[in-house]
Parts: sequence; C-alpha cells; structure tokens
Amino acid sequence: MIYHIYDKTKLVNVPENDAENQWFDFNDFYKFDGAVATDIVVKELINSDDFLRLILRKFNPEKHFLSHCFYFSAPKNANGLTDFIVTDAALNQFPDLPTRMQITKNALDFCQNTKIIDTARPIITFLNHSGHFNIKNPTACQSHLLVAQCEQNFGDIADFSDFQLDCCLSQNARDTKKIKQNRNSDIIVVNDINEGNSIVKSFLLNGWTGFGFLTGLNIRIVMNSRANLGDNSAAIAKISK
Repeated sequence: MIYHIYDKTKLVNVPENDAENQWFDFNDFYKFDGAVATDIVVKELINSDDFLRLILRKFNPEKHFLSHCFYFSAPKNANGLTDFIVTDAALNQFPDLPTRMQITKNALDFCQNTKIIDTARPIITFLNHSGHFNIKNPTACQSHLLVAQCEQNFGDIADFSDFQLDCCLSQNARDTKKIKQNRNSDIIVVNDINEGNSIVKSFLLNGWTGFGFLTGLNIRIVMNSRANLGDNSAAIAKISK
C-alpha cells in the first residue's frame, strides 16, 4: 500500500482512495496502525517539519539514526553522466565524522534494500574540494579519514574515494587529474547541508529529474520538497520494484 500524507489545511482537492493508494491527513495517519515494512509512505503537500515529527513519533520509537538520500536520474542528453545519489542534503545539517559514517551506512542499506542503484558494488565518494589530503582544510581531512574508515567497515560491499564533484561525474575530469576510478560515483556524501542543498537545486534547475527518500527506517519513505512534488510518482515507481 502507498500512503500519501498531506496537511488538510494546504491540500483541498484530495484524490480518491483506491486499492493501492490511501490519502491521510497527517494527524489522522498518526492514529492509523496498519502500515507495514512493505508499504511506502509519501510526503505530499505538508511542511517538512510536520512530516518529520509524524515519522519520528510513529515509526522511530527506538530512535534510529535518520538521513536523506536524493536520487538523480540522468537526462537523455547527459553525455556520459549516470544516475547518482546525494546524501545528506536535507536532514543532518553539519555532520561530524561519526555522523557522516552513519549517513554513509544508511545510503548503503537503502541501495541494497531497494536496488535503486543498478550495481552490486556502489562507488561512494566523499566530497573533498582540495582533491587530496590537506591539513589546512578540515573537510578535506575528514573526507580522507572517512575513506579509510569506510574501507575498513564496509569495504566488502562498496568502494570509496574522496575528490571534487566534477571527478565524481566525469571520466574526462578523472583522467585529466589522474584519478584512478573507472566509472562515475554512485553515492556522493556531502560535507554539510548547505553544500548538499546547493548541489541538489543546481541539478534540478538544469533539467535533471530527482526525488528524495528518508533513510534509516524499515519502512520506505518518499520525502520531496513541496516544490518538487511532481516527481512523487517517479519516486514511488523507483522503490516499488
């Protein structure tokens, strides 16, 4: 079942319920006990803060760590660019190193559970604007350390790197900078929410199709911004497989 969550003060023309879709005002959904792990919960026209409070109260009594993955589907004229995920551009604002480790694990689990990325062994890149270890750049140091820690913890299921955004998405950029990675990154882990938000909005404004997911819980949750609601159907289809 797909549960569409809205705010009745903001959405007037509510679609009819059917065999696959149920529409709930967020206050009513809080009292509903029928959702299970195979269902999908979708944020429709509702403030993100209200939606998150609902999710935390209803599905996270054990206080699991939550993060956000934004999936981009490459346009037809992308010239070699491929689908990828940006995390976390919506939830964790200024994550420290342990938090970014948790963000990475959530993204890995999400990809394994949904098969949203078409590879058995994803490549995960931590953005490092220096392109190398730089003691004067704290984020470069952290990204470099994250590669080592993730290789130790998750090296059996994924590959890890740290460099600039262009090298994540361009073989030509990697060749020019002599970076040995034979295909584009599947998951890009940003340094903070400002960086992530700028990347996400830039791609959306340049014609890419994208949609967001809340990760860290057993239930699948589509969480787009109110300005991006047109992609909810595509997001549902992507994780319904």
